[in-house]
Amino acid sequence: MRNTLILFFALASCSLAGCEKAAPKRQEGIDPTFEGSDNEKRTMAVEAALIAANPGLAVRKDRELIIMHKEEAVTSYINDPKGCERYFLTGVLKLRGKDGELYPVAGVTCHFANAENTYLVLPNSDKYLVREEASVSPDGRILASGFDRADETQGSLALANWPKIRDVVIFPAHCKGMAWQDDTHFTATCWHNEGPNSSNPYDSFAYYFTARIEKDATGKWQMRATQWVDRDTLAPKAVNKPNYHFTAEPPPAPHFEKES
Repeated sequence: MRNTLILFFALASCSLAGCEKAAPKRQEGIDPTFEGSDNEKRTMAVEAALIAANPGLAVRKDRELIIMHKEEAVTSYINDPKGCERYFLTGVLKLRGKDGELYPVAGVTCHFANAENTYLVLPNSDKYLVREEASVSPDGRILASGFDRADETQGSLALANWPKIRDVVIFPAHCKGMAWQDDTHFTATCWHNEGPNSSNPYDSFAYYFTARIEKDATGKWQMRATQWVDRDTLAPKAVNKPNYHFTAEPPPAPHFEKES
């Protein structure tokens, strides 16, 4: 099975942006639409299946979700109408720990107002924020996920050298459908935003393409476009411009807390 976490709703603490301890603040004046919806029922079914398939990782007790590591509780989340109205286990990734062993990591989604955030819960109970689709190399050492909130025209891709979650490099293109060939090569469908569209301020000049992403002989990650594609159909498309070639770079400094 592909080691990929795809958030099951509207494309989901130490995060790439630093450490977060407080739950997101609920936006006043927005009525929650998730509680009691068909979406919630589907999410409950997904959670039940994940708990059954990963014994010792999580326990559901009514409104409380308990996350475990090596069958010991590391943290719990309780639904809170003033913060996260609903917490759900929405995915599991196999990552390699500091001891060199592969272990399952829980992806927990917090629903608040009409939005959601998703975190990977670490063995020390810290939370690593992931955006959109997240995918892991076969050896469990590289986590690829969105660096910031993405839409059809914007976004970027982060590669974290697990478990050194501060050892991160960024591509200026977001990707989905990641498929690993081996520990240092994967393919994906990506898009890069070249700037605002002066004729339509609600759009941008985002070009879609298939790409090959790999680590080169010097240890740098490279992204090379292999085919331009249509944004909506992903069918091959003729574009009169050279194929993209990006080298992943560290995020702008200062980005992480010194001791995190």
